Amino acid sequence: MSMLFDNSGTWYKGNLHMHTLRSDGLLSPEAAAEIYRNAGYDFIALTDHWAQSANQMAENGLLFLGGCEWNTGDALASPVFHIVGIGMEKQADLKNTPALRPQEVIDAINAAGGLAILAHPAWSLDDPDECLRLNGLSGAEIYNSVSSLPRNGRRADSSLYFDLWANKGELMRCFAADDSHFYTGEQTQSFIMVNAPELTADAIKKAIAAGNFYASQGPLFKSIRTDGDIVEMKCSEVQAVVFYSNTVWCEDRVTSGTVTSASYHIKPTDKYVRVELIDKDGRMAWSSPFWVNR
Repeated sequence: MSMLFDNSGTWYKGNLHMHTLRSDGLLSPEAAAEIYRNAGYDFIALTDHWAQSANQMAENGLLFLGGCEWNTGDALASPVFHIVGIGMEKQADLKNTPALRPQEVIDAINAAGGLAILAHPAWSLDDPDECLRLNGLSGAEIYNSVSSLPRNGRRADSSLYFDLWANKGELMRCFAADDSHFYTGEQTQSFIMVNAPELTADAIKKAIAAGNFYASQGPLFKSIRTDGDIVEMKCSEVQAVVFYSNTVWCEDRVTSGTVTSASYHIKPTDKYVRVELIDKDGRMAWSSPFWVNR
């Protein structure tokens, strides 16, 4: 069976989207970082709007990846694209002008040695088809903690986008992040788990680029395997496992109860599969979608 994750390294927990007093966050970078350090995170990225931070070696167990959030379009009305850059090795060559296009942001991030992540597509009301025309993204946020109650309605969950994209032939990797601004409950809620050989900016970036990570709010994947006929998954204890695909109806999509393993028989109509975990507290975890029947 082929494995979706390489477990040969160490699993590291991180948040790749957060704001401080450098832009519109309500805490200093030091105070914000301390919250995540105390919560057991291994790495974070300070991604203030139009204020690029630098990669820093791990300090008291917490690695800092360089980061920034750039936006195109009207800041107050759709259409707007917010793109987070992670791990840049030099300053991205970008100017905040009305003419700026999302592809220019992605190209500048990649040219600076970073990873480009589409932020909160549901909150931004991004057109799924327009997203498919973008090249060079490392993935998109499937969940964005701050894009929910009490401030932002209930547009935190962008999972439908990933199914629409996969159904049209594009596998988008899944990130989850807090997008912390207020630090009144949205912090330390949604994160990624990365399997890497060491806790360095280079190792974490390479693991993400290779797809060796998943998104979570608490539940943990242990393995996802497939032999082409069946998908087998092992995880921490959860209440439900959901296998999503483009097939509209099937009987074994959901396994519920007290679950630590589940399987799904790949249907002849399936193009892709992605796996979602839900624990007793409603916290979720998401694998990125992967091709089947190929």
